[in-house]
Amino acid sequence: MNPTDARQGAGYWYPPSGEEATPQAATGVDVLNALRAYRTVESGLRRELSQRLSINETDLAALRYLLGVWQKDEGASPKELAVALGISSASTTLVIDRLEKAGFIRRRRHPVDRRAVILDPGDRASDEFRSAFDIEERGVLAAADGLTGEETETVTRFLRSMGQAIADAVRPPDTDTRT
Repeated sequence: MNPTDARQGAGYWYPPSGEEATPQAATGVDVLNALRAYRTVESGLRRELSQRLSINETDLAALRYLLGVWQKDEGASPKELAVALGISSASTTLVIDRLEKAGFIRRRRHPVDRRAVILDPGDRASDEFRSAFDIEERGVLAAADGLTGEETETVTRFLRSMGQAIADAVRPPDTDTRT
């Protein structure tokens, strides 16, 4: 490893020492630091919203998903919620029970398949509830809308590439079936 690689690798975990980054001099480390800073702020926002709504972060993620579904005038099934959250049906039932008890959602029978359940907004899914999510959406959308077409393509390609790199890193290695 050469000294430049070591400096850049260290810069991801520590701020670059004494270097003022300008747009022309920004490095991959600067991009990763900015991404990490964004994730830290976003995590703080999720914690704040969870506290404000008196729910945990899994329940908050469920409400975010459901809010998106409800904004399209659709209902969501518990199974769809489980898939969206990546949790088991038993865990989904617990989330739904908590959110229903807190008044955020209501269960209703599916109009065609009476055995199925649809999740609808509850009494607490009011303008105040929706405004808690608008805090993030207003600023984030404004920041994204401020990008040029070329910047949007670059950022989108980068984020998809990062997502793929992480997915590849956590994917179990292929088992060699040759003997």
